[in-house]
Amino acid sequence: MKAFTKKISQSLAAAAVVASAVSMMAMPVQARDLNDIRNDVFQVVNSGAYPPFSFVDIKGNLVGFDVDIAKALAEKMGVEVNVQSSPWNGIIAAMVGGRFDACICSMSDTEERRKAVTFTDPYYSAGLAVWVTGDTDDVNGLGDFSGKRVGSTLGETGNQWAVENANGNWRNQTFQGLPDMMNGLTTGRIDIMIADDVPVMVAIRENDADIKMVDVGKLPRFPAAISIQKNKPELLAALNTALAEIKADGTYQSVVDKWIGVGANIE
Repeated sequence: MKAFTKKISQSLAAAAVVASAVSMMAMPVQARDLNDIRNDVFQVVNSGAYPPFSFVDIKGNLVGFDVDIAKALAEKMGVEVNVQSSPWNGIIAAMVGGRFDACICSMSDTEERRKAVTFTDPYYSAGLAVWVTGDTDDVNGLGDFSGKRVGSTLGETGNQWAVENANGNWRNQTFQGLPDMMNGLTTGRIDIMIADDVPVMVAIRENDADIKMVDVGKLPRFPAAISIQKNKPELLAALNTALAEIKADGTYQSVVDKWIGVGANIE
């Protein structure tokens, strides 16, 4: 079975993220709005471990969809940008604590996270999907999950969905990231995989993996948005304006073509 060495694993812990971030809100923070950033550098963060959205290439450079979106937005805003990576499980807390100005990191806009941060307009949409090996023909609905081993990445929305819906009917198994989970599926350690659709489709294409999506009915979709500290109205407005501009002038689609696939529509 093929190993997915081209990909970098991502370990998420959503509950810990939000709990840690909420805790940080009680601490003194360095609040920077747009004028402060114009006089300094726009500090943007992502995990650097979520290809094709953010990852480190063979030359050691932080690259990906989110990195290019950050640079395009900064250019529209007329500010200098520094895009860096930080472990996902502390990324919100680090921003709330003033270490970064914005997370452009494929973060789903959820009610729980809104307790800690403010989200811009969405910049793409991702949905959960069910994946099996190419020769699997007995998974066509949620009822077919019964007795199966279901994999998901710890802390991601897919893991949350799997835990909430198992009801003792299937056994959940967690992984540290997408490459590890795809290996688990193709080597038979799990029977079913729950993960966001876009990264898996890109990984299947780049690795020629014998994995297919199956339609089991409606699954959650989440808008991915840029998160910033609360009470930064000028920065929020500037980011939303810049986002609308890069969508209107074709810059956004060129970034989609580069990292997701020519002509892909992920809005």
